[in-house]
Amino acid sequence: MLELTRNAAGRARTVIGVATQNLAVQDVIALAFHAYLFLRVSIAPDSPDATVACKLAFALFVLTACSLVLVRGEVISGRRARALTYRLGLVTPMVLSYFLMRVLLPALQPQLLDHRLFAIDLWLMGTTPSVWMEAWNLEPVVEWLSFFYYCFFLVLALMLVPALFVSRGRRLQELMAGALLIVVAGHCLYTIVPGAGPVATLAFDQPLRGAFWWHQVELTVATAGAQLDIFPSLHTAYPAYFTLHAYAHRQTQPFGWLWPILAFVALNIIIATMFLRWHWFIDVAMGLLLAFAARRFAVAVAEREERRGGPYDPRQPVWEQL
Repeated sequence: MLELTRNAAGRARTVIGVATQNLAVQDVIALAFHAYLFLRVSIAPDSPDATVACKLAFALFVLTACSLVLVRGEVISGRRARALTYRLGLVTPMVLSYFLMRVLLPALQPQLLDHRLFAIDLWLMGTTPSVWMEAWNLEPVVEWLSFFYYCFFLVLALMLVPALFVSRGRRLQELMAGALLIVVAGHCLYTIVPGAGPVATLAFDQPLRGAFWWHQVELTVATAGAQLDIFPSLHTAYPAYFTLHAYAHRQTQPFGWLWPILAFVALNIIIATMFLRWHWFIDVAMGLLLAFAARRFAVAVAEREERRGGPYDPRQPVWEQL
């Protein structure tokens, strides 16, 4: 029995050692992110939201940690099984963290900072864009911008899901590293700079005159939105980042013809975030800054990590092929 215990302990040390050697930059960031969310809500005041959020945050941390141990510790020996486990175990908790925000942010019982964000807009522009955009409050305009705002979710899925399972090499490393930084930075800042946006802060002359697409946006925000998730605007950061990524790889297809389309869609989404009264200008500005920072980060990480798995580097590749 003692011998079995020693063997198990030795095996565990080996797995941990291999996992530590194989950890990628994005793995460490993901673990730190989920640990932060769990610790942040753990010290929140007692409430039903805090209880639920604490359990969910811990579950996401455990799922990520277990996936990394299985993959980076090479407990799973098959390359394809390991590659699939890594993709699901790293990305799925990141996606679910957005839905966690719906209970985690209210659980923190934050003091909303909308008036301070509005004050920044006043200092920068003399007003906030959603106020002077009231002159555009016509049904065709509302529907046009609501459509693009709603398309954000389609853009997110089309850019990330196929790449996750089909792309490989430098382009995949850049795309996913930048996307991961955006979600981590965005969700952490939500807990530090909470706000509800102009729609909940300012008095407008009239409600928006929308029809089908505007009602779809309202329904989506009401049922799935995190509500206090305005600073920075990830509706700005993600489309802008995808445009930068596509433009950087415009010499290869499909990015040669895709980047102008992404740029057009991104511009409309960014305008929509303010026109539809969800975001202050400073939210959008920080979203753009985050997109450019994510691009720089992605390039730096890809340069650092692309040698992994080579003939002189025993470390596991960041993204093994499926």
